[in-house]
Amino acid sequence: MSAESERFKSRKAALDWLTAQGHKVSQGKFYQDCKAGFPAVASDGSLSKYQVLTYALGLDKKVEPDLSALDAKEFDRRKAQADAEMAEIKAERMRREQDRDWLHAEEAWATVAALVGSLRDAIRHQLFSGQRQVVEVAGGEQERAPEVFELLDEMVSRAFNEVASGSIEITFEGEEQ
Repeated sequence: MSAESERFKSRKAALDWLTAQGHKVSQGKFYQDCKAGFPAVASDGSLSKYQVLTYALGLDKKVEPDLSALDAKEFDRRKAQADAEMAEIKAERMRREQDRDWLHAEEAWATVAALVGSLRDAIRHQLFSGQRQVVEVAGGEQERAPEVFELLDEMVSRAFNEVASGSIEITFEGEEQ
């Protein structure tokens, strides 16, 4: 028996089969039950014939499906397969729920790269806009090196503050007017 013959291609095909077998179920109820998880809809939109048959058993106790084609071993195998599918669906749902709160490595590295790039731009902007101050503070005198360091350190601090506050405004100063 091929795997294709053990599945309905869509909810509509499964619903058509149910109504052809004499089960009274509306499209809305069947689709709602599928959305709730039983019978489970696979990622390709197909449904297990075993699950649909099990679903049908719960719909109308008066209608007995023809189980003569299923021997006990085949019935157990299909039940085990359906249970495994349900467990896989539940596990995938739980994984998605857990992943929702995590930052993926690629996103984290992209965020860090953007932050470093912004910081580099802010430092370069501060040094560019303060270059006249640096020359003025230095005045060509070696003993004024600590003053130059303090000015540069202050510019780097301003750059970090710009990045931290998220308000980087880069306006390059042209020639003095």
